[in-house]
Amino acid sequence: MLNLSLHFHSHIRPHPLTDSLNSFTESRDSVFFVSKIMDSISPDPTRAFVKNIKRVVVKVGTAVVTRSDGRLALGRLGSLCEQLKELNTQGYEVILVTSGAVGLGRQRLRYRRLANSSFADLQKPQGEFDGKACAAVGQSSLMALYDTMFSQLDVTSSQLLVNDGFFRDSGFRKQLSDTVNSLLDLRVIPIFNENDAVSTRKAPYEDSSGIFWDNDSLAGLLALELKADLLVLLSDVEGLYSGPPSDPKSKLIHTYVKEKHQGEITFGDKSRLGRGGMTAKVNAAVCAAYAGTPVIITSGYATNNIIRVLQGERIGTVFHKDAHLWSSIKEVSARDMAVAARESSRRLQVLNSEERRKILLAVADALEKNEGMIRVENEADVAAAEAAGYERSLISRLTLKPEKARNN
Repeated sequence: MLNLSLHFHSHIRPHPLTDSLNSFTESRDSVFFVSKIMDSISPDPTRAFVKNIKRVVVKVGTAVVTRSDGRLALGRLGSLCEQLKELNTQGYEVILVTSGAVGLGRQRLRYRRLANSSFADLQKPQGEFDGKACAAVGQSSLMALYDTMFSQLDVTSSQLLVNDGFFRDSGFRKQLSDTVNSLLDLRVIPIFNENDAVSTRKAPYEDSSGIFWDNDSLAGLLALELKADLLVLLSDVEGLYSGPPSDPKSKLIHTYVKEKHQGEITFGDKSRLGRGGMTAKVNAAVCAAYAGTPVIITSGYATNNIIRVLQGERIGTVFHKDAHLWSSIKEVSARDMAVAARESSRRLQVLNSEERRKILLAVADALEKNEGMIRVENEADVAAAEAAGYERSLISRLTLKPEKARNN
């Protein structure tokens, strides 16, 4: 593990730093590490479009909102709200589509039935709760939670419940757009959900008829209707895989090309709590992307993936109508990167001092320019190391601190 010591002052260009490049380039670890940093801060051509994004729709799935036992995942919800607050502060227009009402309502009704039942009642077979009743109970609780979390962050949110039949009315669609535009002008975050409690759908978890049939397709519809620049679908996995994510042979697909991947992907089981899992997300993503709104599917378990998406990092799976025109980006193994880094080290050693000085200063400029992002990533690495139970000495070496800056 490397100890990165940087001095972030653009006006300081000390000669000792340049003079030390000889020893620096002889270290394969150092060259490899700088190579990795430069790769991570270089814009990915498949994500270049994020530079022009202003309005973004974020859809969070039931598997992200709730834990495996059906209870709310408060940590993930808190992280979601903090990211949306940050985007709101930066001037992005943020629209949230959330699932979780049915699962939350079911959990609350189970608790209520348990609290009001006698021992004899509990010995009898317990029937499943009506899904629409669960939605009615859970929706108010879910929105109350969002309101509380956003209020703590000094952000105002609003609730909009819709059914697919509404979108057949052109007057409704215009009013919806006007209302959302007014909310966004006021820096209010609109929160959408399908109104399952009064939906006329016969089989709400299976029926795929209508204008939309789940919150994934609702998010895609809203992204197009409200002219969003990007749709982010948060899942419980990193993105779309070539097969079930649990299969070691499955690989993450960074860029979905309909002509290539449509018939090659094998989907795993549907979501443990939601309606359609990855199949529903891919269907919604393809529809939205090929109608003009780019889509990225990524994990909602990470604490800052929405921010990373908008910074242009190559995470998750991107869907774009022009994806088939992009040059294929070769997947590089760890061994390939190590070999390339060693080769780069040899090439650096034969350069004259002035050429080395220019390269070093270019690296320093890139690090200074991206200091904020590097520190955010470092904080995430430290949090992961702490969660994994690493020794304090290793965590201390991993942590970037001002006092570690080296003055030359």
